Amino acid sequence: MDLHTLAESLELPDGYRVEIINGSITVSPTPSARHADIVTEVHESVLEGGLKAKGLRAVQVLTLEIAKTGDRYVPDLVVLPTALVRGQGWDGPSWIRPAEEAELVVEVVSPSSAHHDWTNKTKGYAQAGVPLYLVIDPKQDEVALFLQPEGDEYREVTRVLRSGSVRLPQPFDLKLEAADLLLSFS
Repeated sequence: MDLHTLAESLELPDGYRVEIINGSITVSPTPSARHADIVTEVHESVLEGGLKAKGLRAVQVLTLEIAKTGDRYVPDLVVLPTALVRGQGWDGPSWIRPAEEAELVVEVVSPSSAHHDWTNKTKGYAQAGVPLYLVIDPKQDEVALFLQPEGDEYREVTRVLRSGSVRLPQPFDLKLEAADLLLSFS
């Protein structure tokens, strides 16, 4: 049985999801309320940038496949062409889309996902040519925007702490304040 078939056949407990990262099956729990709130903050911000008029759609928890490696990631948020999200021109499974078509991928780091989000997924998204990869790490109080993929790495990265901001270039042309993304919970 191949890795994809095995991953698809797993019977997971409620609240868990499966990814294929670096050729290994990874099972992780559903994110916390804080995590979900941060994702919603980014989602609302990119929507305000007029995605619909640009033919783009932001979606949460959609599996992306890296063609070069066959790895499958489930990012917290991904921006793809609307037609592709709706299945036009796509003959693969309804729950997977090619990472190579993403305009932006967002990961909010959880304690169990830190290594994958900062290392393995950075490499995978670069290999897929994803132009913008945004990592939000509440524990480290840091936001990083990876740009200009080349091979299996990004040539540029902007890292800021809570007092800083990152600018998403076109097609977004949007400034994100780190303090708004690194929400505080009591």
